[in-house]
Order: sequence, then structure tokens, then C-alpha cells
Amino acid sequence: MAGPGVQRRAAALVVVAALMPWPLMGPHHWWAFALATAAIVVALRLVLGPEWRASAGLKLSPLQALLVLVAFAVVTAGALMLLRHIYESAGLRVTAPAIEDQAGFLFQALNEEILFRALLIGLVIQVARPAGLIPLILISLALALVFPAAHFLLYRYSNPMHLALSLAALATLFCAGVAMNNLYLAFRHIGFSWALHAGWNAVWLPAVFYDAPTGAILKEPQIFQRVLGAPAVVASACAMAVLSLMCLVWLPRAVGDSDR
Repeated sequence: MAGPGVQRRAAALVVVAALMPWPLMGPHHWWAFALATAAIVVALRLVLGPEWRASAGLKLSPLQALLVLVAFAVVTAGALMLLRHIYESAGLRVTAPAIEDQAGFLFQALNEEILFRALLIGLVIQVARPAGLIPLILISLALALVFPAAHFLLYRYSNPMHLALSLAALATLFCAGVAMNNLYLAFRHIGFSWALHAGWNAVWLPAVFYDAPTGAILKEPQIFQRVLGAPAVVASACAMAVLSLMCLVWLPRAVGDSDR
């Protein structure tokens, strides 16, 4: 029988999953993502009680918060340099994203990290009670499969374009999921996984993409196909997955940290 801690985290997972899609139901205003974040914080406080920050992966010291901001700046700078090369090689013309749209993706990344990292991985750890490093790695790999699978099903069957992502694009999504999972498991907060997630997404997803030869506006599946399927992006995602695994190996954390 599930204990009260498991029940509370499961309830929090359901509530956050219900709140997170709200900003996507209309025009993607940046403030809608911010309001969703505020609603999620209130809901977590009510469902999880005084220890909600730890359970949501938001319990960071001032030094950790500073390091997260530095990591975010590094990821953003690296993404800008990499994407400049990718756009040219993939035949893309891209408008500069608006600052307010980029701000919205910072909140969107935060909401997704709370759901998929802190709450989902935390729930699996509470239920499975893994002992040792290998089970944690297996949990990371298994849950990382959700990321490419969700994108594949969305674009192949739900999107009007019915475009199946390439193996290269799916590999990028899988490696990104592994990296973010490992960072959460290594540090037991979502700061560094958010820095990786937000630093990458905010610099390109809010932009408008055109096919350079024809001038046609590209839809999201086409953008993912060209950008995430680029060899340099696949290699970068694989490198991040390996580096995050090194963090997980070198910085072991007690499983009990997620049992609040």
C-alpha cells in the first residue's frame, strides 16, 4: 500500500500535469506560462505541505542558485554559437525571437522540469526504492524514452502534418532527456536541468523559421527535423548525456533525499 508521501507526490504530479498545458490552449503569451508557474507553486504548497520546495526540486542554496545562473548563461551562449552554424547548414532563415517570448520559455522549462524531473523521477524513486547507482541510471534511461516517444507520437499522429521525426532527431531528444534526468539525480534539485533545458529552448523555439530557398514558413515538426536532426546537435546532446552521467557517478546522492 502506498504511503502518504507517495500519495501526495502522485497527487502533485496529476495536478501539475493538468495545469501545465493551459498556456498552450490559446495564443502563447509569455505571461500565460508565468501564471501557470504561479498556479503550480500554489498547488504544490497545498498538496505537499511545508516541504514542497524540496519535493519540487526547488530547494537551492544561494551559491547553488548562482551556479545555476552561470550554467544557464554558458548553455545559452553555446546554443547561440551552435545554432548559427546549424541554420546555415540546414538551409534555414530565422527571425530573432522576441524577448517576451523567450521569457515565456523560461517559465515553460521550469514547469516541465518540476513535472518530469522532480515529481515524476521522485515518485518512481519513492515507489521503486532503488539501491545503488545502476538502478538510478536505469531509471534515468527508461524515463528519458518518454521524451522522444511523446514527440514522435505527437508529430506522427496528432499533428496535421503527420511527419515522423528522423532517428537522428529522436536520438537528440533521448540524449537531452538522459542529460536532464542525470542532472536531477546527481544534484537532487532541478536547477542545472532547468539551465540546460531553458538555455537551449529559449534561444530558438520562440523564433520563426523559413526555408531559405523557398521562403516558406516551417511548422514545428519540420523545425525539429532540421535542427535536432543536425549531426552537430546530435553530437552535442550525446556529449551532454555523457557529462551528466559523470556528474551522477562522481556526485552520488542518498536516495532518501527524494523521499520527502
